[in-house]
Amino acid sequence: MNKQFLKHLTEAHSWLGLIISGLLFIVFFMGSISLFRSEIYLWSVLPHHTPAQGEVLSPSEIMKLAIEDRSFNAKEHLTLVSPTAEIPFYKVYVDIVLAEDATTDIDYVSLLMDPVSGEIVANIDDFYLAEFIYQLHYNLNIPNGGYIIGFVTLFFLFALVSGIFIHARKLFRQFFLYRTNEGKRDQLLTMHNVIGVMTLPFTLMYAITGLIFNLVIIYQIAFALVLYKGDQQALLVDAGYTQQMPEWLDKPLDTSAEVDTLVAQYVAAFGQPPRVLRAYNYGDTSALLHMIGDEAGKFVSPVEQVFALDDGETLFSTTPESPNSMTTGRIVLSTLHFGDYAGMDLRLIYLLLGMGVCVLIVSGNLVWVEKRMQQRKSSPKSIALVNSMTLGSTMGVILATAMAFLFERILPLGMAGRDESMMASFVASLGLYLLLAWLVSDKRKMLFISLIATACILLTTILADWVLFHEQIVTALNAGFLAVAGVQIGLAITVVLFVTVAFSLFNKHKSDVHDSGFSPERNKSLADEALTQS
Repeated sequence: MNKQFLKHLTEAHSWLGLIISGLLFIVFFMGSISLFRSEIYLWSVLPHHTPAQGEVLSPSEIMKLAIEDRSFNAKEHLTLVSPTAEIPFYKVYVDIVLAEDATTDIDYVSLLMDPVSGEIVANIDDFYLAEFIYQLHYNLNIPNGGYIIGFVTLFFLFALVSGIFIHARKLFRQFFLYRTNEGKRDQLLTMHNVIGVMTLPFTLMYAITGLIFNLVIIYQIAFALVLYKGDQQALLVDAGYTQQMPEWLDKPLDTSAEVDTLVAQYVAAFGQPPRVLRAYNYGDTSALLHMIGDEAGKFVSPVEQVFALDDGETLFSTTPESPNSMTTGRIVLSTLHFGDYAGMDLRLIYLLLGMGVCVLIVSGNLVWVEKRMQQRKSSPKSIALVNSMTLGSTMGVILATAMAFLFERILPLGMAGRDESMMASFVASLGLYLLLAWLVSDKRKMLFISLIATACILLTTILADWVLFHEQIVTALNAGFLAVAGVQIGLAITVVLFVTVAFSLFNKHKSDVHDSGFSPERNKSLADEALTQS
């Protein structure tokens, strides 16, 4: 390979990685945590309400309770997300008719309902931490953020491919070589290379699937213009997207029995309840039932069916026996991306790999800094800027996430704007940390304090769990719900890790100072010697 080309490629890899490093860290850090968003959601909910034990209510009974005493807009949708082992609650979305003097434009309510008693536990968004972290992963929780992340993923894919070309000749020959007797930059570069090679299949999969998910609209437009000659509806049909628009007949009809019958038929055919039930024109003769799910025991087996509730006629059906290739392919990519096709052990492996990529990002920035510091014409301001950006966009994000966990636990249920207060704690913590990262010159000391502060915040969260909800947590554990304990164990491991790393850095710093001759004892002896000579 031409040396000049390799030099330019290395520069492009270095600069591009530096530019996207902050957002890319958020993507992988939040994505790694989001692998356990079901457990995080249950950790938020269970201390406030543990599901009753007994027979689960039928979908029609839940529908009836959900729309009771509400201005239900029957011409729109009524959606149920079935309880699962991960989330043992019904999630119900009820479209409502807004009053003329309404002060909001939100025309639906989202309800979390006990599957046995039918009690409305809370609004779904009252427990927003898990969803907030997940949205930070794929759209930064800002308008059009998905496109920003899409282009970050595109540049990340280029960085991966360029990294392969840069290290192609020594990729396998030096795979297990980790040099500890070299300078700091060489050690960082070796760590960067080793982690990059070990996580390569994982990062390539995430780069490709993330790129498809976040920039799918661009591909859709291209397909619609080139292959479908502008007929976007035909593209959506072939892709398996169905949109039901039944005509309202204004003829009341009680179809609750039909809903339960169709769900029972689904369970008999595919071995488990549908994941999503969506009723159109519910309570009218024109009512339809849209069921979405999969077949039990299969890796990818999407099922989607639409029935008329007045006579049970099948209007649309996609099953494992008659699959839609686009839908199946999309779900395969989604399943690989989220790692939800196996048990807890696979998600833990995904977590370790994701955190490994976070280390890859940080080490890449530090390699850039070390390289610039060795150059005569390097700009101290640019080096300080990169150091501040790296610390703020990594440790700042971690500390702000810990603060969001604490606020999710201590904010009282029913508080107005509870979700917004939790998000505000994250944004305020991150903003303040970015400012301090810019102002504080001693980055090593700030990192030490940040690690200890984050550990203290997480430890406070664990203590708040037991102080505020010890009885409810014990009740949940006795009922077999282990999510609260699982999240607490994860937080406790993080506390131990952060304290260990913090004091390891502190001890290393003391050792470096001592070896360089700037220890207090050495300074005193030098002063005494100078005084004697004078």
